[in-house]
Order: sequence, then C-alpha cells, then structure tokens
Amino acid sequence: MSAAERQASVRLLQQVKRRRGLAMLMTEHDMEVVFGLADRISVLHHGELIASGSPDAIRADARVQEVYLGDEGDGHA
Repeated sequence: MSAAERQASVRLLQQVKRRRGLAMLMTEHDMEVVFGLADRISVLHHGELIASGSPDAIRADARVQEVYLGDEGDGHA
C-alpha cells in the first residue's frame, strides 16, 4: 500500500471503531498503523509476549526498544 492508501485505511478503521464501538484484533507490523489505531498493544518476539499495554507504555518499554530497534552498536539497527 502507498502511504496515502495506508493513511486512508487507518482513518476508515478509526471511524468504524468509533461509530460501532467495536473491538478490533489486528496483526500488524507497520508501527504507524498500530499506534494510529490501538488502545492496547501486545508485542511478541519469537512467539514470546515481551510487553503489553497502552501505546505510550509500549513506546517507552526498554525491552521493546531493544528487540525492535536494537543496540546501535551491535549492527542490528
């Protein structure tokens, strides 16, 4: 999807969620989409739950940062 299509999809899902009062379960790897839609996020690494909470808590979680951003000095950036 292009960036514009992705943004339009997020807006549509936000509208449906808000209007219908629905809960959504998504598996998504695009962090822009995840943080744009989620009230609660669970993060898995190799099938293990490493964090669960609000988007702000997930952004600040050291383990999530380590696993998904890597240590800049280890070549995994």
